[in-house]
Amino acid sequence: MSLIQLVGEYLFTQRTRDDQRIAEALSEQLGDAMVSFDAPEMYRVASETARAEQSRVLVLDELCVVQVDTDSSLNGSRLITTEIDRVLKGAQSDYGFYDMGDSGTYWLRAALNAFSPVSAMTGLYASGIYTGGQLSGVLVYITGVQEIYESLRDIQIRVLLWLVVVAAAVLLVNSIVLRTITRPISELNEGISRMSRGDLSARVNVRGKNEFAGLASAFNSMSERLEQLDNSRNQFVSNASHELKTPLSTMKILIETLLYQDPIDPGMTKEFLTDVNKEIDRLNRIVSDLLTLVNIDSGAMKLKLQDLDVSALMQEQARRLSPLARENGIELDCASGAPLMVSGDPLKLQQVIYNVIDNAIKYTPRGGEVHCAASRSGRMAVLRIADTGEGIPADDLPHIFDRFYRVDKARSRETGGTGLGLSIVKQIVLSHGGTITPESTLGKGTTFTIQLPLATKKSEES
Repeated sequence: MSLIQLVGEYLFTQRTRDDQRIAEALSEQLGDAMVSFDAPEMYRVASETARAEQSRVLVLDELCVVQVDTDSSLNGSRLITTEIDRVLKGAQSDYGFYDMGDSGTYWLRAALNAFSPVSAMTGLYASGIYTGGQLSGVLVYITGVQEIYESLRDIQIRVLLWLVVVAAAVLLVNSIVLRTITRPISELNEGISRMSRGDLSARVNVRGKNEFAGLASAFNSMSERLEQLDNSRNQFVSNASHELKTPLSTMKILIETLLYQDPIDPGMTKEFLTDVNKEIDRLNRIVSDLLTLVNIDSGAMKLKLQDLDVSALMQEQARRLSPLARENGIELDCASGAPLMVSGDPLKLQQVIYNVIDNAIKYTPRGGEVHCAASRSGRMAVLRIADTGEGIPADDLPHIFDRFYRVDKARSRETGGTGLGLSIVKQIVLSHGGTITPESTLGKGTTFTIQLPLATKKSEES
């Protein structure tokens, strides 16, 4: 409202200055006529000004008796106002505002009140009439300023309406903004609460591309990853329990058969105990592989790195497995090449190469071939183990590194596999900064490609 007040003060000040100049100029014109008490002349001058300015002019003598009234209603009566009294006391001129429709007085601040009962706002200007430096009378100039008051009142009402509209708009925008901000936070908080209660399927809606959308997307990714890990853990526990239960159940059946057999057949007893021994070996391999994976997952597995020739390491593992290949009627060859020095753990890389070649021999039918080769590609040592076996179906190929996953479960158990070997192989290769990639064509065979970073020049020199 201070802006309206400033506008009102400006308008009233300008109007006051203009009207005050008229009053002062008119008082100067009436000086001579006032001395001679020339009433017709005073009336003529006052009437001309009143008609021109659409105002009312009164001429008072030094006793405040009205000598001239352009409205001819106060002639001969005595008129005293605050403004007239100040002029009589020595002021050159003075002014005030009145409501001619009421006996009360309304100053400028009252005129600016939109709810004031002002109906005819009027300005009253009093100016001294001097003759020879002596006060001989008072000129009263009365003019209406209701139009200014109405204009200010209209402006004030308009501003109030605009303030209401702006306030409503601000509240609406504020509500929308708060909803936009608080709703994602509320949803995210609900998602976190659900997750804390164990519901890993909790997701939040991603809206737009702002920071909250990025936060929601990150939460969904984390939740999805946790759910996958939880499912993998549950599946791992289920598979591990199944794998451990199978040999235990087999041993229980064999032992119970021996316990309740009457009479005891030495030949059958030996056969059953041999089977029990095989199941114990199988159980031991499963537990050993599980412990290896636990060490890898927990970060407890420490690599004893040293520079070694993986080409020679592959040759060595091929020689170790040659008797198994001959026994299965499989041709195994390993092409020799230039030394390929890598920084790795000899025992762990030996386990990787041995496991892959061993799998190739086990899953290649009699009369097939297994080929090993080592080469260099840029800064990587590349090991390839290819067989001419039956191959792996395309649907199974992405899962062969999953724990306990078997393409042919019955055949895998016959060959003594635990379903964990390739999982261990992949983790060891990854821990060396390498990759292992399978390629397979059904009915033609499978090729495993292992890539390991070559040792740096500094490590080679040392």
